[in-house]
Amino acid sequence: MIIDALIKPPVSFLRSLQMMTSIFLPNLAPGSISEKVPRGNNTRDTPVSPQKSPQRYPGLFKLASDVKMKCLKGGIRGNERFLPNNKLQELVTRDNILLALQDTTIDQNRHEDFAAWILENGMRLFLILVLLTSDSEEHLSSLEELMDDSVKDSALPLEFAEDEPYYGYSIAGGAEGSPKFHAFRDWKDNNLILFKIYQWIFLAPTMGASPKFRHQLPREQPLPLLNLVKKPTNSILGEIICAEIHPAHISSQRLPTLGVNGTSLQSIPVLAKLIQPSDKLSPFFDMDTGKFKAAHPIISPRRIRPIAAYEKNGEDLVIFQWVDNDSSLN
Repeated sequence: MIIDALIKPPVSFLRSLQMMTSIFLPNLAPGSISEKVPRGNNTRDTPVSPQKSPQRYPGLFKLASDVKMKCLKGGIRGNERFLPNNKLQELVTRDNILLALQDTTIDQNRHEDFAAWILENGMRLFLILVLLTSDSEEHLSSLEELMDDSVKDSALPLEFAEDEPYYGYSIAGGAEGSPKFHAFRDWKDNNLILFKIYQWIFLAPTMGASPKFRHQLPREQPLPLLNLVKKPTNSILGEIICAEIHPAHISSQRLPTLGVNGTSLQSIPVLAKLIQPSDKLSPFFDMDTGKFKAAHPIISPRRIRPIAAYEKNGEDLVIFQWVDNDSSLN
């Protein structure tokens, strides 16, 4: 009987061995230990099914998924992802912030203070760090160091030094004219690259928010134009693009001048014109100021409400509203 016990150890012993192995040898391949399960006079090997490990950062992954679902594809060629401004307010709430902070190493006694700072200074920065979450690590805990280094939404977009020790700086001010954010010094190359990519999702411009009419945009910055359709015309305008602007990306002061009342609209129809060297708009329209010059039957305030002009990737684009709808466009 002693020999039998040694040859056929009891199931309970093997289960204990399985437990001990999982503790001290966590990298052992699942199912590599089998237990003998008696069945009459026969025995068979039955692998112990490994338990599925729970997600390490459930709150962060849920919020990251919500962000991706609410993003839209737009831009002059329809391939630029952006999050509409109104969705930013929906996603970055006090409750969502507190839930996400549960997955971090930040002291729970400080969560309310962090939530208040995020809502006032760092809604976009918060979502960028959320999107950086992976199965192996989270980056929201680095918010504490970023806050201490004065990194906030107003500094975005950021560029990073190419050599170690890494630091970030605001693109608007340039490497020499901006403060250096050394909180990024220990970040991995891949995470810096992802930060640069993700930040643009939250930086689509709000048209009419600045007294300037013409703006220069970085290549990566998305334009909040949706449902683009090219339309050739026989007028001085040449080929134009029929599009829609998400209303959250036109300033509230500008909406009444476009004949828009209320906030229930899902989109605002507009026209976009890529300026070509052959176009002869300059005698009638000032691209820099959005002002009309000489009288023209089409290029006039009776027909067109200019909204904004952008220079991007070497192209000049004017966005305007057609006053008489499309009936007299040709």
